[in-house]
Amino acid sequence: MRRPWLNRLLLPVAVLLAYFLVPVDAQNAPAGVVIGAVIAVAGLAGVAWVVADEVQRAERRLRPVHLLLALELVVVIFALVYFVLATRSPAEFSGLHTRLDALYFSLTTVATVGYGDVNAAGQLARFIVSVQLVFNLAFVAALVGLFQGSLRDGRGKPTATGTDRPG
Repeated sequence: MRRPWLNRLLLPVAVLLAYFLVPVDAQNAPAGVVIGAVIAVAGLAGVAWVVADEVQRAERRLRPVHLLLALELVVVIFALVYFVLATRSPAEFSGLHTRLDALYFSLTTVATVGYGDVNAAGQLARFIVSVQLVFNLAFVAALVGLFQGSLRDGRGKPTATGTDRPG
């Protein structure tokens, strides 16, 4: 028996658990930094590939649940990168000391809120935050495209004569 609601709940929880449990402390687990970097790069590449593939397929529409999962993955991946950078080079960030700080900063960056209590101070941190901001623009564009597609589908599809059928 399939339970899609359970899958939609378990995957986001698993992503957050992985974020908080992956070893990235250089003193205790040097391999953890490499594992964290590999997970971050693979995760970002995977998210980009899935979103691009879904958008290109006209017959399969990108669903809101896909975008929310992609958003969560990207927020968590950037948070992991921020945390590793802050622990290896504390001068890169001001106010970022824990994984929760990093997740908070990543979320405020995605939301473009910017409270100012955590900020990128170093050049590498500012570059990475800039990459996340570019992602935000692409994500918003995909969200707008999804919304427009839903509106078009709701109005009706063009018929052979080129007119819309009544919705």
